[in-house]
Amino acid sequence: MQIAELEPKNVFRFFSELAKIPRGSGNTGRAERYCLDFAEKRGLKTYRDDYGNIMIFKDGTAGYENSEPVILQGHLDMVCEKLPSCKKDMENEGVDVIVDGDIIRADKTTLGGDDGIAIAYILALLDSDEVPHPPIEALFTLDEETGLRGANALDASHLRGRRLINIDSEEEGVITVSCAGAARVSCKIPVSMCGAVGLSAKKITIGGFAGGHSGVDINKNRKNAAKVLGELLYELRENTEVKIASVSAGGRLNVITPIADAVICFDAESEAAVDKIISEFDKALKAQCAASEPDAYVSAESVPTPNECADAGGTNKVIFAIMQSPYGVCAMNTDIPDLVQTSSNLGETILKDGVLYLNFMLRSNSNSDKVSLIKSIKLLTEYIGGSFELGDDYPAWEYRPESAMRYAMTAVYEEMFGKKPIVTSIHAGLECGILTDKLPGADMVSIGPTMKNVHTPEEQLDIKSAARVWEYLLQVLKMLK
Repeated sequence: MQIAELEPKNVFRFFSELAKIPRGSGNTGRAERYCLDFAEKRGLKTYRDDYGNIMIFKDGTAGYENSEPVILQGHLDMVCEKLPSCKKDMENEGVDVIVDGDIIRADKTTLGGDDGIAIAYILALLDSDEVPHPPIEALFTLDEETGLRGANALDASHLRGRRLINIDSEEEGVITVSCAGAARVSCKIPVSMCGAVGLSAKKITIGGFAGGHSGVDINKNRKNAAKVLGELLYELRENTEVKIASVSAGGRLNVITPIADAVICFDAESEAAVDKIISEFDKALKAQCAASEPDAYVSAESVPTPNECADAGGTNKVIFAIMQSPYGVCAMNTDIPDLVQTSSNLGETILKDGVLYLNFMLRSNSNSDKVSLIKSIKLLTEYIGGSFELGDDYPAWEYRPESAMRYAMTAVYEEMFGKKPIVTSIHAGLECGILTDKLPGADMVSIGPTMKNVHTPEEQLDIKSAARVWEYLLQVLKMLK
């Protein structure tokens, strides 16, 4: 089956058209133009703020002309990840969408269902003359995946609505009413180097891990390849005299690092010992991950010797920094069962030109816990002579005890599906935390269809779920007079 045959046709038509447009974070110009052209062809009023966030306005239908507006919000950008075998240039090419039974996926890349399905829903609503609805203020933000930067820079002066539906959740039947805040932390650590002349060199690669979203997948006990690499480097240092020339792992802070590599240098007579340690580590890793991540592997190949490598002290510092870097769940919420309270993801690890770069995404549903985690990384970095920088930092979206939107959407769900939805908080960053400050008094909820493995090339969108959530959204708009 082709995507054009799927129902609702208009939703999947817009999803397919958007998928053809490259729109990684920081590269959304063509997607912005697509949305503006869409509005111009239909005579809809638009506003584009200085950052590039787009608003499209549509009057309420008959009987809803004087209703309070509803803001429908999603983000235009997507995470661009691909399998090592994929040759696609994601800066200049869209993704290749595949209908695979009951799901939609992409060919060897992320799909962009996060958050392309939101944009498709909203465009389909704006395009329709048959759906009853109050005035719609469609808000398309930019660079959500790189720190919610579009929302942070948003000029909200043109938005009258104080009822907002964020369509950036990933589980049908769940109404999200609060979320974690987050911060990006960058550490820069000088590493003493020496010449590598006369040494042998190998490139070690550790990979095959599932990766995933650093918020919603952080409690699934998935390995971070950079942290596993640190363990192997420790074993090599303990049993040989290896020196580290380079490290490269990750790059997207909201993605659990699935692959990492390092170049190590050593005396030629140590090669047999190095190979044995790597082989034994590979066997142990495969046994450890057999059930959870069966594709995990370690490989090594001889490479030309680089001009320099970290000296013994520098090598020790690199290993210490990687192994001491916090990764995973730091604390669980004491009030909501199974909710992660605070976590850390080591999303990028690079040793290059005598500098070790460690970049983290920290999340917490407690602002004080987030601050404590920031302080601990700052102290670790300063202890080993590095510098620390706090980047994008946004607050948690706190629970609203009284919410007309929550009550209304719960009632509609119960009426349509004969059961109660799950009303919950999530350990991931949604733009609602920032939008609450931009739109004082706004009543917000977040919904979405079921998606799995977002931020990875295994990302998939459930087709039937997307159709049901569309019908649900239509019914919600119908009753919001």
